[in-house]
Amino acid sequence: MTDTTTSRPMLWAGWGLTGLFTAFMIMDIGMKLLRLPIVEQTGAQMGLPKGSGFWIGVMELAILALYLLPRTAVLGAVLIAALMGGTAAIHWMHADPWPSHILFGVYLALIAWGGLWLRDGRLRALMPWRAP
Repeated sequence: MTDTTTSRPMLWAGWGLTGLFTAFMIMDIGMKLLRLPIVEQTGAQMGLPKGSGFWIGVMELAILALYLLPRTAVLGAVLIAALMGGTAAIHWMHADPWPSHILFGVYLALIAWGGLWLRDGRLRALMPWRAP
């Protein structure tokens, strides 16, 4: 049987990473839902349809809610990884810089998954850092 308990330091570290990820996403979602001009300008540069930023923000909000609810956190993390993979692909298509643009979504997905992995013993049992 695998131990699925979570120590207090792991739990705090996990919620710290989750909080960091959530804060960034709230800022990003807020900019999109408020329809800030920079969102429309950046979307146009990326070839996205006019007005799509708002609906991307709605989708991100739904995914973030799934991630933050304990029952659906793993589904939310899977969808976050998919979303961030899509952002990496769009930046790659536009030949944006690797560390600051293409890999930024990968960094965010790793932070989200890392936070969940640290705070959920069942996930650590399913995806161990190393074999027992």
